[in-house]
Amino acid sequence: MRFDHVNIALVPRKAVKCLDLAIMFYGRFLIPLLKIWALFAIPACTLVYLLSYYFLVNLSTAITVAYFATSPLGVILTWNTALYTFGNQQGFRALRNQFNPQLISLIFRCLFDRAIIFIGPALIFFSDNILILVGFIYIFIPGIWLTLRSSFRAEQSSLRYAGIASQSGISHDHRTKNLISHDFGALFFRGLWSFFFCYVLTLIFFVTFDYLSYKLLEFPIVMGKIPYLFDIDAIDQSLSNILLLMTSDPRVLAVLTGFILLVYPIGRLAWFFTYIDLRVHRDCWDMELRMAEVSQNLKKGEALL
Repeated sequence: MRFDHVNIALVPRKAVKCLDLAIMFYGRFLIPLLKIWALFAIPACTLVYLLSYYFLVNLSTAITVAYFATSPLGVILTWNTALYTFGNQQGFRALRNQFNPQLISLIFRCLFDRAIIFIGPALIFFSDNILILVGFIYIFIPGIWLTLRSSFRAEQSSLRYAGIASQSGISHDHRTKNLISHDFGALFFRGLWSFFFCYVLTLIFFVTFDYLSYKLLEFPIVMGKIPYLFDIDAIDQSLSNILLLMTSDPRVLAVLTGFILLVYPIGRLAWFFTYIDLRVHRDCWDMELRMAEVSQNLKKGEALL
């Protein structure tokens, strides 16, 4: 294990602190993060718009596209964050220098994990009758377990690539699985909290963008398409129109997909820092860093003598 380059404080952090660090990290690397976001958001939003316009798909399809698009997006974010946090990399590299065989392999492995986990939601979104019940059962029994068991795959691989692994690859993976089993409940609620935070933030960004787009650019998304939106007497009709637009309008679905992908990095970065916090708590990474610093200072003192 090497801790010769660490760019964050290895201290215990609660869920709120992990989110706070993720937001700070997002702001610091905003431009490269927006470039990576555009790499996935533009094709994803275009696909959602075309599917909705020509095939009349609904919100479930937009969520599906966003769900799979966030997988490679999250892997690239985690990879670069790990290299910056524990490596010599000073920031996010240019997009043309992002991909290497290890990263590409990890992207496909994480996409496979996402596909297995999505079996339950797919049965709910795209089937009828008894299969919907099977989908709900799949989500709550193997689904949550599979999600947490594979949720740190990108963190493990990226940190191993950065040299932060004292064990062999198999032992490192086994240790992570033991940590997940030990802190399953805490990790579940941390993930739920991050999801709720990103969900609310996505809605806030969407509503704000919708309002500014209509008022400043006269480009209606939802508000400008609903007559008597703020009329109390027509509130029922307005809510029905909002629900219809939010679930079927191509422009609305495309913009919503874009904001899901824009906010997702905050939750993904928070999850990376949650993994670091888990290793600090259970494997005393903060103590290892401190011992490495003391050892380095002693070597410098001996050299001066």
